[in-house]
Amino acid sequence: MQLIHNDTVLATLGELMNEAQIRHFLSMNEIDVPFEALTFRFEHEEALEYRRLSYLRESDPLYMEWQFDQTEAAKQAWLDKVAEIKARFPLPQTPVSED
Repeated sequence: MQLIHNDTVLATLGELMNEAQIRHFLSMNEIDVPFEALTFRFEHEEALEYRRLSYLRESDPLYMEWQFDQTEAAKQAWLDKVAEIKARFPLPQTPVSED
């Protein structure tokens, strides 16, 4: 994962980190940039792993609630959470080969 601010790569991290860990990393390395001002770039496998972990924690419980309730509101809450996770951890763009 790369931490980016104003189109400049500030750091490349080799492990999965949550927000608290990233904030700690910024502080320990004296990088004076607010967390909210950062953007993130993920390798394909990193994005998939972050998505997997987020689905387990955030969207899977909503899916189970929808399965139990069978309401449109519960279904929409689950679908919205899945879309939010995908937006938070976008897959990198890969160039399309011309064969």
